Amino acid sequence: MLISVVGLQFGDEGKGKFVDYLSGNVNNIARFNGGANAGHCVQHGNVRGSFSQLPASLSKNNLYICQGALISLPVLVKEIDFIKRENIHSTISIDPRCHIVLPLHAELNKASEKYKGKNKIGSVGVGVGACVEDKSNRHGIRLIDTLDKENLRSKLEFLWNIREKQINHVFNESAALDFEEMLELIHQYGKEIEPYFTFTNEAIGDLLNIGEDVLLETSQATFLDNSFGTYPYTVAYQTLVQTCFAMIGIPAQKMHIVGVMKAYMIHVGNGPFPTELLTEQSDYIRERGNEYGTVSKRPRWCGWLDLCLIKHAVKLNGVTELAITNVDVLAGLHEIKVAIAYEIGGKPVCCDEALLQLDKVKPIYKTFKCWGELNSSYTHLTELPAELIDFLTFIRNYAGVPIKYISHGPDRDQTLIVQ
Repeated sequence: MLISVVGLQFGDEGKGKFVDYLSGNVNNIARFNGGANAGHCVQHGNVRGSFSQLPASLSKNNLYICQGALISLPVLVKEIDFIKRENIHSTISIDPRCHIVLPLHAELNKASEKYKGKNKIGSVGVGVGACVEDKSNRHGIRLIDTLDKENLRSKLEFLWNIREKQINHVFNESAALDFEEMLELIHQYGKEIEPYFTFTNEAIGDLLNIGEDVLLETSQATFLDNSFGTYPYTVAYQTLVQTCFAMIGIPAQKMHIVGVMKAYMIHVGNGPFPTELLTEQSDYIRERGNEYGTVSKRPRWCGWLDLCLIKHAVKLNGVTELAITNVDVLAGLHEIKVAIAYEIGGKPVCCDEALLQLDKVKPIYKTFKCWGELNSSYTHLTELPAELIDFLTFIRNYAGVPIKYISHGPDRDQTLIVQ
């Protein structure tokens, strides 16, 4: 059976922790979309890892990177080296049809953002969007292309000529890159990861046919989806969990979906953020929650939980149960608020309509009493503070799906399973 972990907000909900947590009972984990523009941090004991390419697990597993994922070669090799160094004896399978994010894409990405000025979207600048463009325009470079150096040279020259002209003559910048150096580096990286090449659609299809569970890791989150998110402040591809079937190359089928959300909202980059806090409460949450980008290191904007978006994300993805993270971060506040409805110009609006003009939305809030500092471990829901139980009960009833996991700290073991 397929089990998926999907983010219900703008990213950084703690998906990595739950991929790692669930991987203790699932032998097979697959990453099917996104690239090194987002990172998943996981921690167990004294070991802490950040993963942008490999599925986020500190356990011994079979790890799959499917053709829908986008590969930044230096990052991938660094992560493979990390799990070897930590003696995590995972089996790695990488689809040779994955497209490569080149240094040229990063240069283009940065030049494009600079050119847009005040209209920039706040990209982290690693080149994923430009890579998606080349894939869509049918002149992208795939992992399989790295093995034959002369074939790679031909394809890279074609792409280089297009993108260098664009950087120089459209964006009035210059690409500080050496063609021969890039060619050699890509070829060498390709040879290094060739032993991991596998047609992952066949491998995962075979696992499902014999009744094995496969845990799916989504990159980014629901409201960064290119169609249903806060467009244009999104990524360049689809992030909804049901896109996994096309990204992996397997038929549509039943899936168990864990929706991960924080007890508050965070946002990185540009774009509207209706529940953003512009007070000292934002600083309090940011510091306690270490709300700085895994990849970008940028401070994240913090705000109250937006249940309008959560309920919409639950419906869009078909979520079957919730995992709530960072409830410990809010401890000690005088009170906390939760957005339960939207208005534009004094009139109530549904979430679909609100997402078309999110900068004009006024949230309607419900206020809760906050709880004190939490213990390091819990064995049953009734041990939690009454104020936190009230908060969680309201979320469960509003979203319409049960809460299965409550995370009250960064370590794998700081997770309460609701029976």
